[in-house]
Amino acid sequence: MKNTNRVGIITGASSGIGRNTALRIASDGFRIVLNGRNEKELDLLKQEINTKTGAETAIVVAGDVTDKETLEKCIKACNEHWNLSPSLFVACAGRGLPGTLITSDEMQWENLWHINVLGLQHQLKAISQVMIAEREKGSDTETPSDIVVIGSTIGRNVSPFNSVYGATKFAVHGLTEALRRELGPKGIRVTLIEPGLVSTNFQESAGYDMDWFANYCNEIGPVLVGDDVAKVVQFLVQMPGNVHLDNISIRPTRQSYP
Repeated sequence: MKNTNRVGIITGASSGIGRNTALRIASDGFRIVLNGRNEKELDLLKQEINTKTGAETAIVVAGDVTDKETLEKCIKACNEHWNLSPSLFVACAGRGLPGTLITSDEMQWENLWHINVLGLQHQLKAISQVMIAEREKGSDTETPSDIVVIGSTIGRNVSPFNSVYGATKFAVHGLTEALRRELGPKGIRVTLIEPGLVSTNFQESAGYDMDWFANYCNEIGPVLVGDDVAKVVQFLVQMPGNVHLDNISIRPTRQSYP
């Protein structure tokens, strides 16, 4: 199925789940705005996508998406480049923090909440307003509207060993579920995907003990990779507009908890 009438915005697109999602969505005909802070990696991804599709399928809007103006630029770019409003938003941007409530670095708490929760709230409000406005026009009732949020299994099964990060993802679960109930009656699908252990650059950039991570991967592996989650996003956005996969948990088979 080709989705040449659909435009998506993907945050955190320079690596991991976001990067793989962009590649898969582009292969299905979506036009994509790639967002992230690593402009060099985004430009390389844009070139890869556009070479594969033979068209200007992807463009880059670099910047910190926790800044409200950045997402506004992404939305504006959809209309300027393709004369279409975004009907897909995938929120992949986020960060981790090792440790418990007692042992984690409290100097990083505020930034963690700002990125994972408050920043996401602003993003969801802005993209929801755009999608609601398009729905109210009534000009295209066949094209689905999708908001996809990447959460974590640790947000539903909060671990005592990674509790502060888990608490932010617990908040993300609540926000997303509330938004689903608000937007579903308006014909807009809101999906929370909760991955278990995924091997990306997320762990190293957050400062996790990489020896511990390697040992844990050996214990429960093979673990997920970014493309495993991207396949789920690709599948759910292809569903007919009346079909909604609203909450999806995906784990390595041997990961029993969290």
